[in-house]
Amino acid sequence: MVIVVVAIVALYSGYSYYKLRKTPGELKNSSSAITLQIGVSASSSKTFSNADDVSVSESLADAFASGPILTSHEFDNAIANQISQDSSLIAQKYGPNPDLGNCKNAGGIGGALSASRVHSLVTITATCSTAQGAWAVANAVGEVTTTQLSNFVDYVIPSSATPSTSNIAPSDMSARIISSVSEPVLVAGPGSSKVSLYITLVVASIALGLALAFLLEYLDDRIREKQQVASLLGLPILGEVPRAPLPGRR
Repeated sequence: MVIVVVAIVALYSGYSYYKLRKTPGELKNSSSAITLQIGVSASSSKTFSNADDVSVSESLADAFASGPILTSHEFDNAIANQISQDSSLIAQKYGPNPDLGNCKNAGGIGGALSASRVHSLVTITATCSTAQGAWAVANAVGEVTTTQLSNFVDYVIPSSATPSTSNIAPSDMSARIISSVSEPVLVAGPGSSKVSLYITLVVASIALGLALAFLLEYLDDRIREKQQVASLLGLPILGEVPRAPLPGRR
């Protein structure tokens, strides 16, 4: 029983792990990041005071990092187009025909991006199934954000501001690269936690099989040895009938 239970669970866990190994990006991904400063440019068109620059810049950065911009179809398409324009640069770094993995199109790019903000600094991380894809996406994010920020951020200052400062003109928005694209590093993939689950299943099956074996042995009250008879009855063994031979054997 122990062997049967463990074998079934081990086969299931082994096959599931094999499928994870064959699926790119399930166990290991590559991650690359870029840090940008989002804020207000020194433009003569802005109508609010320099004292508001810090709070407005932080609000712009928050709108960019925590809003739906990174996963919007327009932004992801812009990233995909920029990657196409950067094909020679990517090939120069990684060789011809680089493998972008799951970040080949806008749909994959949207799911690969995440952002964190500290004041007006926004760090955008691209996590793809290949190192080439992660670097290409992070690099394209920096290029698109610094040149097309006003196309995606349509921010209005809260009503607490004076009427003359209620809106920010597109020319007032700016983004600059603070930290260039980092070299891709390996990170755990979405299926890495499943490996621990499969190991736990195998260990649990062994424990369950042993527990069942001991339980059945405990509940089994049949007499199997002649010593058990002597112990239970308190009488000596005077004779023993041997087992009958199997048919066809001596």
